[in-house]
Amino acid sequence: MKQAIVVTTFGVGDKDVKKKCIDTLIEDIRNAFPDYDVFEAWTSRFLIKKLAAQGTNYETLEEVLGDLKDAGYEKVVVAPTHLTPGQEFDNKVVNVVEEAKDDFREVHLAEPALAGKGPEDYEGIADVLFYLDSLEPGEELLLMGHGSPKRHNPVYEWVQQYADKKHLPVHIGVLEAEDYPTLDDVMKRLKEKGVKKVFMRPMLLTGGDHATVDMAGDNPDSWKNIVSAAGIEVRFSTKGLGENHLYRSIYIKRIKNAL
Repeated sequence: MKQAIVVTTFGVGDKDVKKKCIDTLIEDIRNAFPDYDVFEAWTSRFLIKKLAAQGTNYETLEEVLGDLKDAGYEKVVVAPTHLTPGQEFDNKVVNVVEEAKDDFREVHLAEPALAGKGPEDYEGIADVLFYLDSLEPGEELLLMGHGSPKRHNPVYEWVQQYADKKHLPVHIGVLEAEDYPTLDDVMKRLKEKGVKKVFMRPMLLTGGDHATVDMAGDNPDSWKNIVSAAGIEVRFSTKGLGENHLYRSIYIKRIKNAL
């Protein structure tokens, strides 16, 4: 029986970032599941179009599943690299898998890295996100997540509640203005606690434009400059979570659970 794993990612425009965060994950999955052929799909049509104009072609999940059906694959595992079960995951992964179920003998859908229904579900997983050993004396960790447009994604709140329950020096905000906690919410936390120094990192698989521009850019409204303007010393890393082998191992576990 021909069987495949489709690593399904939002995508990223920077080739070097893709190599460090996505390609390494795909290689990990190939090594962990040698009996499966591994393919890659992107959910961002904007990025697919942008990269195609530069001569590099990627397919949507619908297109990859169609190719696999035509090639006679019978067992398929869709492995999303999305951090949370948010809007992008629901609309462009779950719905597509549901429509393709009759095309294969078996179709399995792995959960996102931060699947869960409350702060108690992130024991162990959240610690991989934090890796607090990277903090210098007196520093607190500030994580920038993406958030969901048009609806609230509670995962960021739940991970924050987990950190607070453990009394960890962690503060989490999201970029999406329609979601929360926003940077304004984080700034209130930092001021109330009297934080003087933060280490800022993206809570994202890839360290793309969100990390290099929105978080650490030189523009006045970057997170780095807003926090610095409040008198808080800022150190930052733009590395995506995909560069952390412990974080990548979460996806291996998700695939095993799906099977």
